[in-house]
Amino acid sequence: MRPLPGAVSVKAYVQSRKPDLTMKQKVARRKFAKEHLSWTTEDWKRVMFSGETIICKVGHFGRKIHYKAPEDQHLLPHQIKESKQDEGGEIMVWRCITYNGVGDASWLSEMVDSEAYVDILRDYVLASRDWNELDPATFIFQQDNVPIHTSRLANEYLAEANIAVLKWPADSPDLNIIEDIWAYIKQRLDGYRKNPTSLEELWERVQDIWTTIPIEVIHNLYASLPRRMQMVYKNRGGNTDTEVRRN
Repeated sequence: MRPLPGAVSVKAYVQSRKPDLTMKQKVARRKFAKEHLSWTTEDWKRVMFSGETIICKVGHFGRKIHYKAPEDQHLLPHQIKESKQDEGGEIMVWRCITYNGVGDASWLSEMVDSEAYVDILRDYVLASRDWNELDPATFIFQQDNVPIHTSRLANEYLAEANIAVLKWPADSPDLNIIEDIWAYIKQRLDGYRKNPTSLEELWERVQDIWTTIPIEVIHNLYASLPRRMQMVYKNRGGNTDTEVRRN
């Protein structure tokens, strides 16, 4: 279709972040996807997804798109989100989700080591499992492969607590639906007109958003998992675009 006379061509700009995967990681991701190609949404309902993220008090929370002509080198006011240097600060948050609803959460006020992570597991995982009425006999816990998650202390606790752990391929945020939950939260934080005045106020906002996530958002994410496995397998373990509707 030809543009109208005098019309200016514009393009949407957004930064895409994808892991720089090694061949070994691609092979592991494809193997994982192949092993779970037959899993239906019903199978994935057994899995609790978990993870940590850093949320800044001031700054760009969610992904924003602005439009401009490709040759235009100047940014207009609506294309900029201003912040003040002296209003910074951030919190690290651990959370978990199940098909039946969100689980517990923890504001990690200090650097988390293996012992602190075991405390998180002990305090929140089984409580969240039981609250959301997951069957202990078929329950599976998901975590990524950062060192504190795979430490000897963490493995010992998970074994003692009889918690089955999903063997997760490294650098696979496109498979982890908790990443979409983080994006949902950060997009909602962008909706506040004023920055929080303290980290405590930021935490309150996060909690308000967390406890009001529509169950349809969670169900849609779980329903997307079979498609994610197919995409990774067909892409030979490479990165995929797994955008799903969150609203």
